[in-house]
Formats: sequence, C-alpha cells, structure tokens
Amino acid sequence: MHCTKKRDIHRHVRTTGGRRALALLAATSALLPARFAAAAIAFDDVSAAAGVEIRNESYGASWGDLNGDGYPDVFVSNHRQQPSIFLNQADGTFYRIGPDVLTWRNRANADTHGGTWADFDNDGDQDLLVSTGTGNLSQLLVNESQRLVDRTIARGLDITNVGGRLPVWLDFNGDKLPDFVMTQYGGIAKLFRQNAGGTFTEVTSNAKLVCTRFHYGHLYDVNDDDRLELLCPSEAKFPQKIYETASMPWKKLFDAASPNSLFPITQKVVDSIVGDFDNDGRLDMFMLSGVQLRPASVVAGDANHFEAQLTGGTKGFRFVSDGAVTLNPAWNKSDSDTTVEFKRIQIGATGWSPTTIPFTLDPANANVQGFPLAPTDQAQLPLMQVGFNPTTKLWTVVIQTKLTTTSPNVFSEAYVQVDTAQPYSKLVATGLWPSDKAARPTLLMNRAGGYVDVTEAAGLAAPVQCVSVTTADFDNDGDLDLYLACRTGASNIANVLYENLGNATFQAVANAGGAVGPVGIAVASGAGTADSVVSADYDLDGNVDLFVTNGFNLRPLGYGGPNKLFRNRGSGNNWVQLDLVATQGDRDAVGAKIFAMTAGKTQLRVQDGSYHRWSQDLRRAHFGLAGSPTVDLRVEWPSGSVQTFTGVSANRLYRVTEGSGIAAVTPGNTPAYPCGAPPLDGATDVGVFVWRDCPSGEWRLKTVSARARIVYSGTVASTVNYVSVTPQGLEADDVVDGTTDPKRIAFSLVTTGTGTDGFNFKPQDGRSACLKLDAPAGVNVYIGPMRKLVAQPFDLDTQASCSVP
Repeated sequence: MHCTKKRDIHRHVRTTGGRRALALLAATSALLPARFAAAAIAFDDVSAAAGVEIRNESYGASWGDLNGDGYPDVFVSNHRQQPSIFLNQADGTFYRIGPDVLTWRNRANADTHGGTWADFDNDGDQDLLVSTGTGNLSQLLVNESQRLVDRTIARGLDITNVGGRLPVWLDFNGDKLPDFVMTQYGGIAKLFRQNAGGTFTEVTSNAKLVCTRFHYGHLYDVNDDDRLELLCPSEAKFPQKIYETASMPWKKLFDAASPNSLFPITQKVVDSIVGDFDNDGRLDMFMLSGVQLRPASVVAGDANHFEAQLTGGTKGFRFVSDGAVTLNPAWNKSDSDTTVEFKRIQIGATGWSPTTIPFTLDPANANVQGFPLAPTDQAQLPLMQVGFNPTTKLWTVVIQTKLTTTSPNVFSEAYVQVDTAQPYSKLVATGLWPSDKAARPTLLMNRAGGYVDVTEAAGLAAPVQCVSVTTADFDNDGDLDLYLACRTGASNIANVLYENLGNATFQAVANAGGAVGPVGIAVASGAGTADSVVSADYDLDGNVDLFVTNGFNLRPLGYGGPNKLFRNRGSGNNWVQLDLVATQGDRDAVGAKIFAMTAGKTQLRVQDGSYHRWSQDLRRAHFGLAGSPTVDLRVEWPSGSVQTFTGVSANRLYRVTEGSGIAAVTPGNTPAYPCGAPPLDGATDVGVFVWRDCPSGEWRLKTVSARARIVYSGTVASTVNYVSVTPQGLEADDVVDGTTDPKRIAFSLVTTGTGTDGFNFKPQDGRSACLKLDAPAGVNVYIGPMRKLVAQPFDLDTQASCSVP
C-alpha cells in the first residue's frame, strides 16, 4: 500500500493531461492482460423462494445493511401500508421486518416515501431516514443494536409538512457529521445541518437553497473540482439547479431559469443515473426523459375487461359495446367523502349521479343515453362524465380537470376498471399527453469540452416507457450496463436491459436476460405497475442482482403488484467489491473516488449515496474485471489523502480503511437479529430462548424441556437498575428475583412437560445486560427469531462474551 495526499497527485494529473494519467497508471500496472470476455447476462426470478414477493403499494426501495453482516438488506416503504425491511439471512432467503419497528407498528398507514441508509452518527452501523408525505412526521430510525428506534423528535427533526420524497446525505461543511437535504414535491427542499451533539438544525435559508418539486437528488462532480455538487432534478427541465456546497451560502452553478453552458437541459426527466459509461474517468448521466411519472393510459385486458389510468388534463376513452357496462372508478377526489364523489360523476344527457361504486349502466335506460352538458365554471371541476350513443353503441368516458389552457390544473387521478356484458371493440384513449407515451431517453457523455448527447450513437434512442433505472456491470466485463423498469399507467410492460458493448454503445438483451418482470394489465392480471429498481449483489457471489417494486398504482387504495428479486446467474468473469471506511471525514466516505485498473482499462466509482428516484442502490463499489485475476486500486478520500493497492486478488469483498489498509471481509459473522419471538415447540425443543420485543425494548426469556424435568438457573446482570422485571407462567417452585438487587435478576425455573417458564425484563434505554446460565451444564441458549445458538455468558446487545459480577 502507498499513501499520499490527493492534492499532490492531482497536481501531477492535471499537468499531464487530466484523466490520461489514470490510463497511463493502468497501462503500467503489473497485471496479467485482461480477457474482456463476452458473456450473456442472465437472471433468475427467485422472488418467491427468497420470501420477498409481497404485493403492496410501493414508493421506492433502498439497499443497506441493517446488521452489518455484509449481506445487503432492502427497505421498501410500501407507501400507505406498513413499511418493510427484508433482512438478508445469507442463505438466499429474507426475513421480513415491519412490526418490529414501533413507529411502523403505530403508524402503519403513514404516507411513507423514499428512505435512505447512512451511518449518520459514525458509530459503525447504518441508520435509516424515511421521508413522508405532507402532514406526516418523517422517521429518523437510529440503529441501536439492530433495533430501529425513532429518534426524529429527540434529534430535532420535527419534519411534518414538507411532502418529502428522498433524503440525500452529505457532509457539506466538512465537520465529519453527515447532514442531509430532504427533497420534496410540495415546496422548497429542506437542508438540515448535524450539530456536534447529534441533533439537527434546519439551515435552508442560510444556504440559499431553492429547489422545488423534485423527487431525488444527485451528488455529482459537475465541474471536475474533486468535490460533489448537489444536482436538483425537475419534472419539467433537468437539471433544475446545481449547487456548490463548499461554503455558506451555497453557490448556484446552474439554474434552468437562466441556463449556462455548464450542463445541457433535458425535458421531463422521470429518473436518472450517474456512471462512467466509457471508462474515461468522467461521470456521465443517463436519463429517462419525456415520460410522465404517473402516465395516463387505457389498456385492454380481455374481450370483456379493460382498465384505464386517467391523470391530469382532460382525458378519457371511447369504446363500442352493445350491452350493460360496469364501471369501477377509484378516484383521488373521493377517498373520504363519497357524497362529493357521486356528485362529481355525471351520466347521460341529464347528468344524473350514481349512488354506489362500482355502478352498472344499462344502455336501454334512457337516463344513460346522451352526454352531460359541458362544464362552464372552473369550480365544477374535476368531473367524470359518461355517456352512451344508442345509434353507434359508442360509450364515452371523460375526466376533465380544467376548462382552458390558462386555468389551473386540479390534480386528478382516477383508475377505472371496466367490465362489459358483451365484448367491446374500437377502444381508444382520448386526450393523452405526449408525456403519457413512450419517449426517447438521453445519454450525456462528459467529455473534456463539455457534455455531449450520444443517445443515437450509443444505440439508446428507441422510445421506452420506463420510470426507473439502475446501472451496474451485470456481466463483469469491465463496463456499466443499464436496466430499466417499465410500465404504462394501467399495465406493466417488459423491463429493458441494455448491455454495454465496451465502447459506450449499448445493445438490448432479449427478454431483459430473464428479468422482464410481471407483464400484463395492472389489476386484473395482478402485474401491478413498475415503481423502482435497485441493484446490489445480495448473495455476495460477485454478480449484481436486481430488486424491482411494482406497486405504484395509487388507486385502487392499497393495491400493488409483486416485489421481484432477480438473481444474476453470473458470467464467469472476475470481480472485486469494496466497502470504504473513512477516518478523517464522515464514516461513509461520501465523495470518495475509487479507481480500479487492469491492463489497458481504468474504471471509476464514486461514493455518492447511489440515489435515484425515491431509491438507493447499494453504495458498495463493485467492479467487473473480465479475465483479470488481480487489480490495482486507488482510493481518493474526501480528506485529500490517497491510498493505492497493487495486485489485489479478484473475486473478494474487501474493506478499505482510510489511513490503514485493505482487508478481505468474511461476511456473516455478526450478532443475530434479536427482534421477534422464535417458533417454540414444547414437545421437542430444549433450552433457553431469548429475544427482544423491539417496539417496547423489552427482552423475553423462555425455557422449554421437551416433556422432561429441567431446572434452569442463572443471572442477568446490568450496570444500572432494570426498568421492569415481570415473571411469566411461573409455578410455586420457580423463582425470578429482580428485587434483592435491582441491577441483577436471579432465576431458577423448573420446567416440565410441554409448557414454558420465563420472564420479561427491560434494561434502561441504551444499557445492555449480561446473561449467564449456571445450570444445567451443556444446555444451549438461543437468541432471536432465527434461534441462533450463542455461547454464554453473553452481552444481549452485542452477543459478545461478558462477565457477570
């Protein structure tokens, strides 16, 4: 290992032709020549077997590592249903966490949006900050020995009315304490500075940060100054603004309202991803542009059923059918007041309203025939109008939200399921906007002279209707590929996989390599609508996998398609993965650059949080190495120091610690997840079982004896008095003593038959306890819902060895 200062290296780099120095270093690296192998990218759908294939609403997903075992876990907000964390059990399956988090138990229907993982308190584990919609309190969930505890108010984050979409973590003032920007759709973004005591203060106005109506942010070195800027996207013009964050107030480098040459504007971007797609040492950007986030569409199901998503503007559909028609509209104008809903639905020339939802219309009924009068007053809107022409058998449905192009929009979103007694024909959508339809994405390459649109030359110009994108080297051949999650308003369509052919040109992979996803009409087929894709190597085999949520139907309430986990079969190429630990800055090393060099090729990854719309890919740096058995690595830390490592063996996960070195990681050797009761069978199980009720913080201890008579005795000692000690199911000969010494619980439990004995106990907040079983000898002690065997005496929080005084 060699360590020096980044500014010294960069002085040399800039005087020798910028990033060309990187290529020179790679070319002179003492590595075996790389065999850039061409191999098919192939995925298997393992969702059901892995235990993640639930059907909920969704609003983004994020990979992190709750228990620090090296195996990635994934958070899904589930929007208006209880959020989930799928805890990776390192065997290909996941354990679903939801009720274990008190906030999620108490506020199971909160309007949760994107959440991001970060070690904001620099204590070595990852915490989770979940954004919420207007009127809901955001959720700062602090990781306390794998127990996620809501410390939002305690840390000074009373963020209730911001319409949050995704937190973006950055240490803008260089005090080693991560701060964050809460991106939001309902107003100006909020910037929160972390104070020395771990609390937060809003400093939005100090920074003069004015970014509005956006769903995520990028940390992106736009001007090649070796510092990440904040890029605010926009639904209309991308980017909205770019800020340099080195000093207060923040310096605005770009504003779409008065653009300069720093960055070209792209219209209507729904998601974007950053990566060095041509391996020239500069970060490029791929954008899904021109597609509305909630597109309107009308999709045929079968001969007697179709579904329509009608969002904004004046939109609807027409069809021909000679027979009764049943409409089942789920409309955001009617969630709480059905009286208003019915009045806003007008049918036939008389404009009568239904009294139930769904409602069936008989074409022979004169009240159904004709079409309601056109509205003349903006106050009448929004309106759903339905009519039937008995001569042509034509049905017409329109939802109108504005009278003129200058009158304000009244946000309206209706999902309409239609069933016809007789087959329908000539189904046509009306009033759709261009942004409701497929559109050309954009690939901007970061060249020495500025950004260049190379979409056509890169083979990416085909219009797509996709809403989320991730990038990774899926075939480990040394360049970044692209995966797109795709949908219409009322259906899921095939997801798209683009393989990078090695020169920043791309080729679509047939059937998305097996990760095409659920395809079909959204509700009737159960396919849902694609929401977000996030990438991570969840099984640590060196091949990057995909997690896709399909629950972005806001209507009907609570409906969603299945989560999908696509396991990468692998290409046989080599790889290396790196976790960074900074010691001279925030522990997550936000802003660090990692270069991986094999013969003739240099790849770049940046620790930028891996954010995109409502989502976070795993921050771990992954490099495909093709046929190279070793790799040279250089890490440029945000503090200015640089470390280089030569001849690093491939096909391993490493941890690089600033100022120290590089070490191979042996994953999985961490404390067991303690939250939740294990399954117990008194007829067959023997031993002591301990777990935590994490919402309350209370520990539970149970003994079972498989019909034998066993006396279990021992102690649980703390350094301070217990909050409570409560015996459970004891008989006359059982003893649980927590009063003689309030810091010490002495127990003797005579367990017989198939029953259980035990007690509950609660240490003071932030204090652990040491469990020692005195008798009988050789009996096993298990912890947590997965019943992990643990040697005792052990500390309940860390599960490390301890001593009982």
